[in-house]
Amino acid sequence: MALFNEKGIEYVGMRELAAALDMRIGNLTYYFPTKDDLVLKLLETFSAADVAIHEANKVKSLYDFLLKNALLFDNSLKYKALSLSMVHLIEQNPKIGANNSLVGNAYETRLNEEIALLAKNNYLKFKSSIEQLLLVSTNSLQNRFWMSEALLDGNRKTLEGQKNHYLSMKAFLFTPYATQAGLKDIERFLKKLSNPASQQTA
Repeated sequence: MALFNEKGIEYVGMRELAAALDMRIGNLTYYFPTKDDLVLKLLETFSAADVAIHEANKVKSLYDFLLKNALLFDNSLKYKALSLSMVHLIEQNPKIGANNSLVGNAYETRLNEEIALLAKNNYLKFKSSIEQLLLVSTNSLQNRFWMSEALLDGNRKTLEGQKNHYLSMKAFLFTPYATQAGLKDIERFLKKLSNPASQQTA
C-alpha cells in the first residue's frame, strides 16, 4: 500500500510490487493473478477498516459525528491511493465498480440515519427535507473527493497536513443548521483540531 500511496496505483506494476515486497513475481501472482485482484482486496480491507470505525464510534451528538469523521479521514489517508484513483478504477474494472456501489450505498444509508438522529437529538434543525438532503449530499461529496481537491494544492506527501483544513470545512457545513447545542459541539471540535494535544483528554 505504501508504494501505491507514494506513486499512484496507475504507475506501479506487479513486478515493482514484488521487488518492494522482496518476493518473486510468481509468488505474488499466485495470490493475486492481476493487479486488479490485489486492488480489490485492498479496497475490501479499506472498507472493513471504515466499518470498524463506525461500529466503535456510535453517534449521539454532533461532536461524536465530527470526531468519527476525523478517524475516517485518517483511515482514508492510509489508503489514499485508492481514493485518488477511484474514478479510474471504477471505469476499468466492473468488480471494483460493483464493490464501490455496495459500499457507497451502505455509507449513504448510515449518513442519512446519523443526520436524522442529530436532528432528533436537537443538534440540528432543518426547515425542510431538502435542507437535510443537501447536508447529507455535501458531506458525502466532501468525504469522497477532499483528497482530490487537496492534491491540486500540493502533492501526495502533503495531504496529511491539509486534513484539518477539510475537517474544519466539514464542521462549518453544519453551521447553518446547527442549534445552540450543535454550535457548541462545532466550537468544541474546532478547538480540538487547533490543539492536537487535547486529543488525549477530550
